[in-house]
Amino acid sequence: MILAKDINKLFNCLLGEGTVQLHIGGSDINAQLSEQNAKISVSAVVYEGDGYIPKSVRKCAAGKLPFSGEWIHTQLEIDEDNFTIFLTYKGQTREFNQSNFKDFLEEFSWQADEWRLYLEEHDKHDLIYAHAR
Repeated sequence: MILAKDINKLFNCLLGEGTVQLHIGGSDINAQLSEQNAKISVSAVVYEGDGYIPKSVRKCAAGKLPFSGEWIHTQLEIDEDNFTIFLTYKGQTREFNQSNFKDFLEEFSWQADEWRLYLEEHDKHDLIYAHAR
């Protein structure tokens, strides 16, 4: 949860510096402004593979949302070089003020946490169990 006094600092830091990093819930969130502060992009890592991304995780990432209640449009992006999946949001800064930016960040963090749990749960589907002799 983000406190009202902290959202003012975050919002002003983002507008002043063009970027902000914060930790909400279980997510490290990066927000950046571009095109003279007209656009915002927000991202969080939701899966980190150990040298590869399993088929079951890829299938889940390409599928429907595993949860309901999405009021912000996010998408998953796969970084093949680093075996990482990001939850991302790209939008216009004019859509935000200090009040709804707080709600947005909390919703984004919640979605990132849900995706992380869902993908990690399905990561185990590709394990091959072998018995040692």
